[in-house]
Amino acid sequence: MAVNAQDFVKQAPEIAAALERLLAENEVAFLATVSRNHKPRLHPFVPKIVDGRLLAFIMDDSPKIRDLDGNGNYALHTLPGAEDEECYLQGNAARASQALFEAAAKAMGFATGVDEHHILFEFQIERALWTRWLDFGTADHRPSRQGWSAERRHFTR
Repeated sequence: MAVNAQDFVKQAPEIAAALERLLAENEVAFLATVSRNHKPRLHPFVPKIVDGRLLAFIMDDSPKIRDLDGNGNYALHTLPGAEDEECYLQGNAARASQALFEAAAKAMGFATGVDEHHILFEFQIERALWTRWLDFGTADHRPSRQGWSAERRHFTR
């Protein structure tokens, strides 16, 4: 069972804080979807947490629309932050309520604006993984991973 970003923050605050920090450092992330013929696709996009929801606008002619409308499955991967810190999310997405459109548009702050060709999606979170690299740049360089699952509702280290 997936949760919205607000519940994710409550259940996995360390991972959620890392996600928000990484999205603030570089607002572009990668979105993986699955096409109707079961082929994977990878797309850059701009997700943002707005009013406790993980949202993104997607252009109405994008293959992402067909994929998300088809089965809703996604994976999100942030661009690496300092010392290669990264976050990964997995879950399902659906078109968001039009009531969220204005707040999302303002929060996104796109210089080009948004119009009727921008479709707002909300991303529910089922799993998350946060990787930090300890002793970065030294001989002891190693990953530290924290995971979370909506099903188990706990961290794994």
